[in-house]
Amino acid sequence: MAEEKKGNIVPIAISLVFVLILAVGVYYLISNKNTTPVDNEINLVEEQEEMNTVQDFDEFTFNTITPGTGAEAVLGNKVSVHYEGTLIDGTKFDSSYDRGIPFEFILGGGEVIQGWEEGVLGMKVGEVRELKIPSSMGYGEYGAGSMIPGKAGLIFKVELLEIK
Repeated sequence: MAEEKKGNIVPIAISLVFVLILAVGVYYLISNKNTTPVDNEINLVEEQEEMNTVQDFDEFTFNTITPGTGAEAVLGNKVSVHYEGTLIDGTKFDSSYDRGIPFEFILGGGEVIQGWEEGVLGMKVGEVRELKIPSSMGYGEYGAGSMIPGKAGLIFKVELLEIK
């Protein structure tokens, strides 16, 4: 009689496992019932947009990395600088150091972005500053070229080489 009971347990166990698998499948179908392929595509687009969120600064700031000892840059001066520009995530988009050619502009002449005008003003020859520039003082809503997206905060390391 004990062997007859063992023989009955196996089919019952198999039936229970089958019912459990069926219940999980039905639950899965019901829980995804309201999701259409269009909904799934929208969710993927939203996730992609979140991953591509551009970072920005709330305000302009600068830090002196190396103090300068030479003349101080004032409005109207033609200045010569070396620089490296990166996005907040560290992506480098430009560097005069890499080209080996300093960049020259007239301070206050409207030749550069506002963050540079304010960041270079008052620098002394030999000084190196890190400028953290919000998009409103950089390239704004539309960015610049393919390397600087719109609404991107910028970080520049700027070295004042000469005042001409």
